[in-house]
Amino acid sequence: MPKFSPLGALGSIRGFLSVVREVDFDEVRGRAETAPSILLVTDDPGRGEQAIQRLFGDDAIARVDLRTADFGGVDRSRYDLVCVLDPEGYGVLTEVQRTLGDEASQKLVFLKSDNAGQTDAQVVESRDQLVALNSDLTPALGRRFPELRLAAVKAIVDETAKANAQFSLISNVPAVVPFIGGLVAASADLIVLTKNQVMMVYKIAAAHEKDLGDQMRIMRELAPVVGSGFVWRTVAREAASFLPLAAGTVPKVAIAYVGTVVLGRAADYYYRYGQKPTREHLREFTKRASETASRLRISRQDEVSVDQAALDRTDKSPGN
Repeated sequence: MPKFSPLGALGSIRGFLSVVREVDFDEVRGRAETAPSILLVTDDPGRGEQAIQRLFGDDAIARVDLRTADFGGVDRSRYDLVCVLDPEGYGVLTEVQRTLGDEASQKLVFLKSDNAGQTDAQVVESRDQLVALNSDLTPALGRRFPELRLAAVKAIVDETAKANAQFSLISNVPAVVPFIGGLVAASADLIVLTKNQVMMVYKIAAAHEKDLGDQMRIMRELAPVVGSGFVWRTVAREAASFLPLAAGTVPKVAIAYVGTVVLGRAADYYYRYGQKPTREHLREFTKRASETASRLRISRQDEVSVDQAALDRTDKSPGN
């Protein structure tokens, strides 16, 4: 069974759980347990129903509103997401954009073609677009619509991994990689990274329809299952065999990214299959995340972005 390495405050499961107690889950829980309000606007009701079924699932017709005319009369504050299906360009998109105004950037999803005729890959792309529009809604979308769950988990892991990579870039975390320095010296920064991971795991549990009332139970349940995801030294050692130093990526940024992705994939695997991933699974998660990390892009503004094609390849790891 994976164990925690001696990392000061993170040196044991008990230490890890003490970090968990400092995390406020209430806001995430409230949003995750609130069903998102979604509207699909199109010119053809039959096409709209097909799109809803294809994107959200066969039983989603009763949970997604459909409107085919006079969107201007809709109470825009009522909806969290507004999807537009206008493949023939009848002006539906223009009307919705005008009505939503500044809210369009957080609510509007334009479906580029008729979903009834989309390939599986295009449907996956549309789902990715839906869950990534507003990160506050992502766990709720996965929780409410099983067809969106895979995309939701992917978005949760991606967002957290990039956030941790960026944090490690702009902060002084000299010890994330063993050959850079001592782990204890960086314990404060590692706690921040771990808190982000804790929230990520909680969001993944939310997307998988788990009971969110007992946060400590969720973490106690997962600590021995995905504990290796928190062991930065172990992840660093594994990733070092996959990450060429000449890749141009700052090592500590890559390790922060890889460690977070490995944990997210392990948690998703556990919730999806009801069993912990094997050592081979964890190694494969690490390998694929490391391949993506080697393509991390670091801007002059200390921002970290990810090659999307590489990220898609990472999602093809075992269990996906």
